[in-house]
Amino acid sequence: MVGSMSTMRENEIRILSILRDIGGKARLPDIVEKSGLQDSAVMRAVLTLSNRGLVKVNEKETVMVRLSQEGTTYAHIGLPEIRLSSTVRYLGGEASLDEALSKARLGDIEPSIVLGWLRRKGLGEILRRGGSVYIRSLGMGDSDPDEVALRLIYSKGEVPLEDLKERFSQSVSRLKERNLLEMHRRVDREVELTPEGLSTPIPSVEVSKTVTALTSEMIFSGRWRNVELLEYDVMASPPPICPGKKNPYAEFMDEARRILLAMGFDEDEGPLVEAEFWNFDILFQAQDHPAREIHDSYILKYPQRCRLENRVLVERVKRTHQDGWITGSKGWGYRWDESIAERLILRTQTTAVSMRHLASHKKPPVRMFCLSKVFRPDVLDPKHSMEFTQLEGIVGDKGISMRHLLGFLQRFASTLKLGDVRFKPGYFPFTEPSVESYIKHPTLGWIEFVGAGMFRPEVLKPLGIDFPVIAWGIGFDRLAMIALNLEDIRDLHSRRLDWLRDRPMW
Repeated sequence: MVGSMSTMRENEIRILSILRDIGGKARLPDIVEKSGLQDSAVMRAVLTLSNRGLVKVNEKETVMVRLSQEGTTYAHIGLPEIRLSSTVRYLGGEASLDEALSKARLGDIEPSIVLGWLRRKGLGEILRRGGSVYIRSLGMGDSDPDEVALRLIYSKGEVPLEDLKERFSQSVSRLKERNLLEMHRRVDREVELTPEGLSTPIPSVEVSKTVTALTSEMIFSGRWRNVELLEYDVMASPPPICPGKKNPYAEFMDEARRILLAMGFDEDEGPLVEAEFWNFDILFQAQDHPAREIHDSYILKYPQRCRLENRVLVERVKRTHQDGWITGSKGWGYRWDESIAERLILRTQTTAVSMRHLASHKKPPVRMFCLSKVFRPDVLDPKHSMEFTQLEGIVGDKGISMRHLLGFLQRFASTLKLGDVRFKPGYFPFTEPSVESYIKHPTLGWIEFVGAGMFRPEVLKPLGIDFPVIAWGIGFDRLAMIALNLEDIRDLHSRRLDWLRDRPMW
């Protein structure tokens, strides 16, 4: 006999009993469930029993398939080539390339890639007539095996590769080629009684009680004489410790907030549900501007409108839109409609917070920032989301100029260790001059991270502001992608514990 049964510990006895009761073998998770012990305690006991020759541990390695972030998105909204084919059918079975791509709302996906998969799957053909390019739909794509495989994997979370080979072998290859799948190896352990484990009598638990530490109660009562103190292996590796810490994205947000507060800014916030008046009109954005169509903002179904209380400000904005009022502008030359300005939407920009702040802070200096959510209809992809975070800021004072604006943006990027900053002229309805700023992502290249400029008189004068104000709006999620070295905006909200645990503290 290997080892003395009189020194068998309580957990080892319990596991031997469980194995005999359920036929001599069981998966490790099943033993954990039946014993009520922690995983680590079960594993220690199993290793001890294995060293005594009473059990053996069989390991089976399985390749598991799960969806990437992009694959998860396509499981929800459909593969791009299927959506494009459906759009062409909706347009009558044939449509110009530009119209089909626009209506399909494919975001930043390279058209040549989508068209390649469209032809490869026999869903459509490309025609050229009179110098124009057309797409003709050739198939429904309703039961596309790639989409079926995506949805199956999504519904189960992860699936053994072996289970997919018979029905979805080609789909798995294609989806992996498109980086829509991730694969990892899972090791399943099964514990099996050896012949000696089957024949060895199991001692009583009471006479084999072991403890990991002596307590004062044991010493005073004398109970220490009837227990066995567990031996410690000083060479054994301790279990990993995963201390609680903030999500890396949340920590980066806090760091940006700390920098701005240290620079003398005040933080402000506004409502997520906003009137178009504060989101668009007060920013001298015409009511027929394309960004105000339903496709570029989420319009509330109920309630649909609000009441604009500041009648003086409303009248000034109305006059500015119609004829320029006293701003030196000619306005937009149309009849301004207050019912449009009263419509409620999910705010599309945190500039609405800047406007509300300036309306109640009319004396310089003014320094304010807002770090909060905005919402815009879009196609979810590695660079875009329907809900994202903006970092909005304004500085108003006598003598403020574009030089101050460019200097601030460079200093802010430098403090966050974001690398080089590039600027180029830009256009926004509410700033003039305007500038766009770019920083370099190690993989994706130069990414626009801020639109900025000086508020126009058409914006400031209705508010009663008589000093210059510089403003910027930073796409904070893209900024975080660079700081955290991510290639997919969806990874900012990842629930993958391995990634979250491995990230260093910011």
